Amino acid sequence: MIKKEVKKMNWNGKDTALFLQQKEYIDTAIVPVVPADFGSGMIGAAEQYEFIQLLVTFLEKQFKGRLLVTPPHAYLPDRDELVSDAAEWTGRLKKVGFKHVFFFTSDSRWREREQETGAAVIWVPSVPLGDMEESVKYSLIENQAKQIVNIIVQKWQESVS
Repeated sequence: MIKKEVKKMNWNGKDTALFLQQKEYIDTAIVPVVPADFGSGMIGAAEQYEFIQLLVTFLEKQFKGRLLVTPPHAYLPDRDELVSDAAEWTGRLKKVGFKHVFFFTSDSRWREREQETGAAVIWVPSVPLGDMEESVKYSLIENQAKQIVNIIVQKWQESVS
């Protein structure tokens, strides 16, 4: 069977239907991990969400059909259960056939607990995008993504050897 060219693979009805058809070729899941803070950290949490979403969308375009971007894993930053939920996400994603699971976050606490998640945690410091011009936002995200592409490819290669 020849693999069809898949332009994108996001969490929506059309793309998930394609995923089910192309499942044997899509071995990587990217899980955006974002805080849901409704108190004094609300602005920072919203900025992290925007940054991580733009970053994973850019990465998804780079790897056309090799990965699926899941819905964001939102967590309450003042709770300790954040990692147990993430470990369950990893288990479920691997159970359905994903060989590689990456959690993307701007919260540095996730790096310290990567082992507990059962997945690779990629921490990228958030940049407040706020009132930036679209071209500047795109350039910033593109530069970050280029570095992360190398990390993802390295993780893929490690699993082969």
